[in-house]
Amino acid sequence: MAIIAVANIKIADLEQYKKSGYLEQAGKTATMYGGTYIVRAGGSSVIEGTPKIERVIMIEFASKERFFDWYNSPEYAPWKKVRHALAESDMFIIEKLTDEQQNDIAQGTSS
Repeated sequence: MAIIAVANIKIADLEQYKKSGYLEQAGKTATMYGGTYIVRAGGSSVIEGTPKIERVIMIEFASKERFFDWYNSPEYAPWKKVRHALAESDMFIIEKLTDEQQNDIAQGTSS
């Protein structure tokens, strides 16, 4: 089942983050493992509650296994260290609905 990796990243110094090469290189490693960026720090508006939204990233992967292949890969490892050094992150993965599940919801037949 496809998943979406969601990260909320608070960057302490955006200029240093940009100079580190993370923005260019981390994305390349995700695509090497089949990741497709859905959101990369797009504009956001809080509708309800008081979430602490920072730099939101959403990447779709074909499966949980492919996500972990990337996340634990030697290609991403040095860039993960950069992110950990220059930012605070919350990250989680969620399962994406299948086309059938989406259609069931649209038809009001989901459980």
